[in-house]
Amino acid sequence: MTALRLPFVRRVIGVFATRVTQFALGFGSSLIIAKLLGPEGRGAYVAVLLVPGTLFALGQMGLPSAINYFAGRGSVISDLVRWSVLLTVLYSVVVVSTTLLLLPALEATVLKAAPAGLVRLVLLTLPISALAAFGGSILYGRQAIRPYNVILIGQSAGSLLGVVVLVGILRLGVPGAIATSVIVGVVGAIAVLIEVRRVGRADPGSEPVALGALVGYGLKLYPASVTSYFSYRADVYLLQALLAAPGRAVGLYTYAVTLAELLFYIPDSVSTIFFPHVAGSSEETSGRQVGQVARFTLLLTLCAAIVLIPAAWLLFRLVLPNFGEALPAMLVLLPGVMSLSLSKILTSYVSGRRRPGPVSAAAIAALVVNIAANVLLIPILGIVGAAAASLLSYTSEAVIMVAVASRLSGQPARSLILPGREEVRRLRDGLGAIAMLGLARLRPHAP
Repeated sequence: MTALRLPFVRRVIGVFATRVTQFALGFGSSLIIAKLLGPEGRGAYVAVLLVPGTLFALGQMGLPSAINYFAGRGSVISDLVRWSVLLTVLYSVVVVSTTLLLLPALEATVLKAAPAGLVRLVLLTLPISALAAFGGSILYGRQAIRPYNVILIGQSAGSLLGVVVLVGILRLGVPGAIATSVIVGVVGAIAVLIEVRRVGRADPGSEPVALGALVGYGLKLYPASVTSYFSYRADVYLLQALLAAPGRAVGLYTYAVTLAELLFYIPDSVSTIFFPHVAGSSEETSGRQVGQVARFTLLLTLCAAIVLIPAAWLLFRLVLPNFGEALPAMLVLLPGVMSLSLSKILTSYVSGRRRPGPVSAAAIAALVVNIAANVLLIPILGIVGAAAASLLSYTSEAVIMVAVASRLSGQPARSLILPGREEVRRLRDGLGAIAMLGLARLRPHAP
């Protein structure tokens, strides 16, 4: 792992530290919303906020990954910004108008838990959210990690403050929580665009990129991105469609998902940096590194899962007893998130090697498994059935991606999965170094 040790590891640590800080702030917001709104209110809140994310997944055409890729290869930022603005305008017109036409039918089926007026409100934020996503891809591709991390942390802090004021003090309920999300999203998007402009002046890039090249690369990844998103979120829509009174179920289930997905901060931090790293490395170098990165990431994720179980039990027991029914679903989700973590790393490697076809095929297969299992299991087992469907789906995708990455890298499949003594040693040494640093800071300084 020597080749990854300096800038790569520092960037991963920076992203991970940001994710942890975001979680701490976001967890405070989530805790307030859960305590004050209960499962039913949280279900309505989540159902509304799911809409813009879904619409972006449907309309983004794989462009965030494409922009990330070309930014990582040194393409001209002004080209990337120009095409981002053009595509955002086209996306917004088509997606928003289509959604407004279909909204009555959607509210009667897969959006039964979402208040109609609030759904229309969040539709107005789609253009600025799209530009923010494209801008974030440029910053990550250019390795402008620190300023983007500051923006993300600022958004999480703003969300916590907004929830405290609008939900906790002013008691505005679900509308107050949604208003907080909208305001923070708009301010954060403006900050991202300002930072992209600054980075563009400092490092404008030297390789022009045509719109056709950007869209062509994105379309290859689009099936993977859209099906992956629905593999993560189809269960929430199907809970609303298949259950007579879905509000409470959505609130409970999404809290189980929120806790289980804490594990995802680790592979997400690694893959965010690993994808542009692979894009800028030789095939031989990235082929050697993928096994090291995947094994160590999986070991870290497993350790986090072991710690999460008793922590979640205490949370439901002492702080949120009315959410206690979510614990069994969370326990079923944990091994699924482990599989998803492995897929995330291997997908970054395969996509960085410009092989989006297998990634898309794996994502489509996982989505088919997900929908079929949800339709079968939700009527029988409720939210535990939705969790089991996610487990089956994520594991199916992981199996396919292991086979693809093994063939592409020339590494045995087991070398992509099973941590060995070297990974355990690195983990032990890393934790020891962190502990020593903490003790050194706690020691009183000599006068």
